[in-house]
Amino acid sequence: MIPRLSRRGLTLMEVTLAIAILAIMATLTWGSLARAFDAYETVTDIDRRYHNVRVAMNRMSKELSMAFLTSVRRHKGQERMEDTIFQGKSGSPFFELHFTAFAHDMLRADAKESDQCEIGYYGDRDPDDSSVYNLMRREDPRIDQDPDKGGRSYVLAENVKDFKLRFFDPRAQDWTDEWDTEKTEFQGRLPTVVEITLIVEDETGEELKFVTKTRINLVSELGTI
Repeated sequence: MIPRLSRRGLTLMEVTLAIAILAIMATLTWGSLARAFDAYETVTDIDRRYHNVRVAMNRMSKELSMAFLTSVRRHKGQERMEDTIFQGKSGSPFFELHFTAFAHDMLRADAKESDQCEIGYYGDRDPDDSSVYNLMRREDPRIDQDPDKGGRSYVLAENVKDFKLRFFDPRAQDWTDEWDTEKTEFQGRLPTVVEITLIVEDETGEELKFVTKTRINLVSELGTI
């Protein structure tokens, strides 16, 4: 005689235990995934912040290396329609620099522009968060009698804690924190080297300093034409 198969099913205790084990496994799996997503977001934020700083530092280094001055004698007694300057000084909230350079990118072939332009770096509050300061870049593709004004401004680096510049004076063989070609001691010449310091906040809230130096190619004023 063939024995009858048992029809006994799972008890309520067994079902409850199985569900509890599945819940524990799901919780552990979700915890691992959540930590992986958090790590990914942290790494992405760090990479974005560092990339932002690198782009800003490289842009400023390139443009400062192409700074230039023209001699007032080039106008030969005619009315001066443009001024070229190099003015760097402590400002609010950061260091402020205005200069002329051969750094303009012409985007249209028929644009009435050249490679000459006015450039400015300065700090300004973020429009969406007044507690945050951004490093701004101003560019005017046409040099005029107000080389420290005009043009268009945009954010060069976000959430900046400080921005400083130092200039190497070959005559004094020393660094100076200010350079103004409107003053007699700096008239007609540029620093040979500019040191750029940019301080941002890292992922832990600590200040992170980036420093680079760039050499200016044309340190003497361009002569008459």
